[in-house]
Amino acid sequence: MTFKDDQEVIKFIKDNSTVKPWVTAARKTHLELNALVTGKDFHKVLIHKIEKIESADRQVARKKYSKNIIDLFERVMNPRSSIFNAFGGSVRNDMNDKLLSKFIKLLSNFKGQKSIKKYLSENFFRLLDTDPNGLLFMEYIKDEKIFPTYKSINDIRTYHSDGQLLHVLLFEPKLITTTEGVGSYQEWRVVDSEKDWRIKQVGQTYTVIEDLTFEHPFGVVPACILSDMNEVGSELRISPLFHVVPLAEDYARDKSIRTIYKFQHGFPRHWRYENECRKCKGVGKTGEDTCDGCGGRGHLRKNDVTDVTIIETPRDNDSAIITPNVEGFIAPDLATWERMNDDLIDAEETITSTMWGTSRVKANNGTKSETATARFLDVQPVMVKLDVFADNVEWVHNKMAHFVESWLNGSPKEEFEYHLTYGRRFIIESPDTILDRYTESRDKGDNNTILDKILSEYVLSKYQSNPLMIDEMHKKIQVEPYIHQSIDQVSTIFGAEEAIKKVNFVTFWDQADNKRVKTAQQLREEFKIFNELNKVTIKTKEDEQ
Repeated sequence: MTFKDDQEVIKFIKDNSTVKPWVTAARKTHLELNALVTGKDFHKVLIHKIEKIESADRQVARKKYSKNIIDLFERVMNPRSSIFNAFGGSVRNDMNDKLLSKFIKLLSNFKGQKSIKKYLSENFFRLLDTDPNGLLFMEYIKDEKIFPTYKSINDIRTYHSDGQLLHVLLFEPKLITTTEGVGSYQEWRVVDSEKDWRIKQVGQTYTVIEDLTFEHPFGVVPACILSDMNEVGSELRISPLFHVVPLAEDYARDKSIRTIYKFQHGFPRHWRYENECRKCKGVGKTGEDTCDGCGGRGHLRKNDVTDVTIIETPRDNDSAIITPNVEGFIAPDLATWERMNDDLIDAEETITSTMWGTSRVKANNGTKSETATARFLDVQPVMVKLDVFADNVEWVHNKMAHFVESWLNGSPKEEFEYHLTYGRRFIIESPDTILDRYTESRDKGDNNTILDKILSEYVLSKYQSNPLMIDEMHKKIQVEPYIHQSIDQVSTIFGAEEAIKKVNFVTFWDQADNKRVKTAQQLREEFKIFNELNKVTIKTKEDEQ
């Protein structure tokens, strides 16, 4: 969309003098999601009085002492971090040498000394979760610098979308005070496919600020809407957390109730039969004055977290026997406390399975040991969901890179010369979990194709932050003979001479030089020579018997 002249721009501003209902709804959603995911205004937004059940005083205490639940979403949404560490993918960059080095430099230092991929890995999903109608907007300073900015839905008056791109964008006006300090005006910013407009409003008079209005080189509004899902027939976008928000709100409320319960009942309460005040002998007075030893109660008492419940001593005609039960402790209701903890664990599992389409199990047969390694019961639904997330961030990545490309070119481009494809070999399980699967699969006698795949996953998971080691270990897998069989198994099936290779390989690999430089084929040839020179006779278990 391109405005013909400034009068069309001014009319567009007037038509949006009030906030649209969808923007109001988007801002309310942003407020709630921000409280859940980042903890901002958590107590104000989410901790409300439970009507007809909770007193005002208890509601104040619960709001004061309850903790946010940002840790919940860190755990539940953690699998998405594998998108930026996934293996595979490709990049195409056919730019001419004149612009290529500058383009690469810009993407390597996209913002804050971080590459475009690093910037997205730290910001994209957090912003998507909390502000689905927000934007990543490209700003630039002449031909010197171009950089991304986040525009919250609170900063936006309205926009007309085209998928995740925009036809036109209208920001909220800024109140500008004149340099002389006398008078003020509102400054509107409108961006269409050709121009970045600044409009000055004084009362009902609108004029173009010529010094701040300019043509941009992008051919479209240089922005990407964060969410690629929207309500049918509306600009209102949907967060990936949409289906778990009610569950998360229940989790937040239940956790706050548990916190108050711990404060109220967490301390074992001491009880004892009353001890007569020695100063007033239980009367509560010394002469005409109130006893200052017991405060007029006639018995002694402490007033802190070690409060004592005082029970009247039985009289001579009472049937109760005091000795030896002269005092003791009232233990907290641990069953209720444990049930609250179990409910929170169950709630988190429900949120996880709703989000990813599968539940998690513990590696040690389902026990709740804190040292157990959790894994997904079925990784296939998780992979499908990660593909969807990866599609979105990959599209945004390429579109922002294309904005940079147009800026370097100085005008819109019809065909872009850069395209990045994200890797889709997601590693979402720990090395220990994958190793357990490998051992189980090998013991079952699964074929080598399956074992090769699981072993490769193990290497990728264990060394995912060390690409050189990954390359070395994959070469080792290709060179090592009979990698999935033991020495005894090789000897039984292929004979002792073949089994010797298993023994010799360990020594060969330890002393092989330049493993990271040589190809797997070169290393195989070297091992063949090494094995011929170092043949030995070995005894298998069957020989010993």
